Amino acid sequence: MLFRFLVFLYPIIRTLGPATAALLFIAGLSLIGYAVLREPGLWSWLASIGCLMAAALLALLCHSYHWWLFKLRPRGSLYLPIK
Repeated sequence: MLFRFLVFLYPIIRTLGPATAALLFIAGLSLIGYAVLREPGLWSWLASIGCLMAAALLALLCHSYHWWLFKLRPRGSLYLPIK
């Protein structure tokens, strides 16, 4: 099921994935700056860590997308993505 979901999201992941990861990374750094300069509360730190983790996971997915498809493929069939 996860394999079919990744195949369905292929156009979105390959086109919008890297840009979204970059924006999440910039948002995480901005929230860290905000937490240091303005508000020493816990919520801004948690939000910045969440943005950075989401950016890292999305970047990992975009970088090794074909590997994930190979590992999650249905057993007994071979999926060879062709660009």
